[in-house]
Amino acid sequence: MLKDSNFLCEIGTEEIPAGYFPAAIESIKKILRQKLEESRIDFADIEVYATPRRIAFMASGMAESQRSEQVEVRGPSVKAAYDAGGQPTKALDGFLKGNSITMADVFTKDSEKGAYIYAAKKLESGKTEKIIPVIIKHIIENLKFPKQMKWSDKKVYFPRPISYFLLLFNDRLVDFEMDGINSSDKTRGHYIQHDGMFEVTRISDYEKVLLNNGVIINHHERKELIRKELISAAVKAGGVLNEDEALLDIVTFLVEYPYIAVCEFNRDFLEIPDVVLIAEMKEHQKYFSVLDKNGKLTSRFLVTSNNPVNDNVRVGNVRVITARFNDAGFFYREDRKLKLHERVESLKNVMFHKELGTIHDKVERMGFIARFISDRLTIEEKEKDNIERAVHLSKADLNTAMVFEFPSLQGKIGRIYAQLDGENSQVSDAIEEHYRPRSQEDPLPDSRVSIVVSLAEKFDNLFGSYSVGNIPRGSQDPYALRRQAGAVIEMLIRNDINLNIKEVLEHVSVNYKNGKSHVDNLIDFFDARVKTYFTECGFKYDEIDACLSVGNTDYLEQFRRAKSLNEFRKNDKFSEMLLGFKRMNNIVSGFRKENSDYNLMFDQSLLVEKEEKELHAFFHERKGKIGDLIKTSSYIELFKLLIDGKNIIDGFFDKVLVMDSNQKIRDNRLYLLENILSNFVNLLDFSRISDK
Repeated sequence: MLKDSNFLCEIGTEEIPAGYFPAAIESIKKILRQKLEESRIDFADIEVYATPRRIAFMASGMAESQRSEQVEVRGPSVKAAYDAGGQPTKALDGFLKGNSITMADVFTKDSEKGAYIYAAKKLESGKTEKIIPVIIKHIIENLKFPKQMKWSDKKVYFPRPISYFLLLFNDRLVDFEMDGINSSDKTRGHYIQHDGMFEVTRISDYEKVLLNNGVIINHHERKELIRKELISAAVKAGGVLNEDEALLDIVTFLVEYPYIAVCEFNRDFLEIPDVVLIAEMKEHQKYFSVLDKNGKLTSRFLVTSNNPVNDNVRVGNVRVITARFNDAGFFYREDRKLKLHERVESLKNVMFHKELGTIHDKVERMGFIARFISDRLTIEEKEKDNIERAVHLSKADLNTAMVFEFPSLQGKIGRIYAQLDGENSQVSDAIEEHYRPRSQEDPLPDSRVSIVVSLAEKFDNLFGSYSVGNIPRGSQDPYALRRQAGAVIEMLIRNDINLNIKEVLEHVSVNYKNGKSHVDNLIDFFDARVKTYFTECGFKYDEIDACLSVGNTDYLEQFRRAKSLNEFRKNDKFSEMLLGFKRMNNIVSGFRKENSDYNLMFDQSLLVEKEEKELHAFFHERKGKIGDLIKTSSYIELFKLLIDGKNIIDGFFDKVLVMDSNQKIRDNRLYLLENILSNFVNLLDFSRISDK
C-alpha cells in the first residue's frame, strides 16, 4: 500500500467485469495526477487499487491548500483594446472584469503578432478540501470503460451501479454528493463473508479494516497471494501449475480474498487434446490446469474462489466443467469426420476481407510469397514441398467447430489435426508456428519451414492492410502490424537469413490493389521497426543511421554492419580513420552538389605527388580484397584494413590540394576520392557517424 497517505477515495460498486480494471486503474492515475497539477495542489505520490466491488485511489503528501502563483495573462491586442480616441473598448473592459483587475494592473507587451495587453495576476490559494469534490466528479465522468451504462434513475454512466463513496482527507470526512449518493467514512466488507459497512477513522487503518473484513484491497498483493496458493495447490494435487499470467491477471479482479479449490474431472476427457481442455477451462471458466512432470495435462484443475472452499464448491465446478467438456468432445468428434486437407476448398466460402477476398485467396497469396522466398533462400526441394503443403493447410482449421468455439486455438488445432492425419511433422508444426509471435512473450518459429510460412503470412498481412488503408497511426495499431514487422526482422536476424525485403515487396505487389505505390511506405515502416530493434540491441543512433541510410533492406546484413561498427568503435584509432573518410566524402559531395552530371576522368600519369600515388596504390591493390570482405560480411577485418591506410590518407590531405587550379589534375584527384568511396557506397555512410 501507499505509505503515509493523507487522501483516500473509495468508489463502492456492484461487481465490475475483471477485464475493465487494468485500463481504469491507469486512467485514474493519469487523470488524478493531471487534475492535482492543474489545480496547483502539491502531492508526493499516487496509487490506485481495485477489487471486483471497489476502486480506491490514494495520495500521499497532498497539500492542505493550493500553491499561490503570480502569472501573466494575455488580453486583447492594443488595437482592439482602445478606440480611435484612446478610450478602453468593451474588449478591454471584459478582460479587466473577467480577471478581477484594474487598469493599474495592465501593461503592453510586443509579440510576433503585434502589441497586446497583459496583466500580472495572482492566483489565490484555495483549500484542497473544497477542490477534491470537483476532481472526483471529473474522474468519474471521464473514466472510459468498454461498456458504460446508466442505472435506474441515476445520471452517471458507470459499468455497474455505484453504492457509496468513502472520502477522507487528513483523516477528515470530505463532503461530496453525486447522483444522490453522499460520501461517508465507511467502507464495505466482503459482500458475503462480512457484508456490512465499517468505519475508517484513519486512512492508515484503511487496509487493516478491509483485511479484517475479508478484503485484500491491494491487487498486487492479492495477485501474488493467488500465485503462491495456486503453485502450492498444484504440488499438493500431484503436479505442477500450468502458469498463465493473463489468466492470473483476470482472476485477481474476480475475488476480494482468494481461496483455491482443487477439483478433478473424469479422466475419460483426457482423450480430447490438451489444448482444447485447457482452453475450455481458461476461457469459459477461468480455471487453472495442472500438468504432470512431463508437461501433460492431468485431470486435476484449480478454481480461484471468492469464498471458503467446501464440497459444494468443488462439486459445482466439476459439474460445470463436465458439461463444457462434453461439448468439446462433440466438437472434436465432428471435426475428425473430415481430414484437414478436405476443408481447404470450403475456405472459398469464408470471407477474409471484402477487398482482399476469401481466406482461400489469402492462402493463394501466401503460397506466391512463400515460393519467392524459398527460391531466394535456395531451399532444397523436399523443404519446398513441405512449405507448399504447410501453406496449403495453414488456414484449414478455421472451418472447424473447435476454432469456431475457441478462436484462440487457430493453428494449434490445425497442428493436432494435421498430426492425426499423418502429415509431415514440419508441416504440422508450421501450421501452428506461422502465427507466432501471438504476443510479446510468444517464441518465434525456429524451423526453416515454419519461418518461411510465417514470413509469407506476415508479408501478406502487412501488404494487405496497407492496400486497404488499415495503416497504424500514432499509438493505434489494431491489427498488430508493428509486432508482425518486428517479427519478420527478428526472424531474419536470429536465423541468419539474408533476404532483401524490397525485392520481396516488389515481387508480391502485383497481388494487391495499387501494390507498387505501397512498397516505399512499407519499407519506411520496416525501417522504423529496424531502428527500434537495433536500439534495443544496444547500437547507437549514428551507427544505425549510417547503415540504414544506404537503402539496403537486407536487414541481417545491416545488423552485421551495425554490430561490427559498434564493436569497432572501441578501437582508439576509430575517430582518426573516420575523419579521413569524412573529408573525402565532404569534398566529393560538395563537388557533386554543384556538378551532379559532370564526367570525371582518371589518368594515372596525372598523379604527380608521392602522397596521391600512394593513396591510389593502397586502394587499387586492395580493391579485390575490400570487395571480398564486404561480400563475406567480414566487417571487422575491413575496418582493420582501413586503419592500415590511415597514415596514407592523412598524408594525402596534408600534402595534396584536391581542388588544384589545373582542371585535369583536380578532376583526376576528385575521381580518385570518388572511386575510393564507391567501394563503400552500398555499405554505410561514413558521414553520418559521429566521431565523438
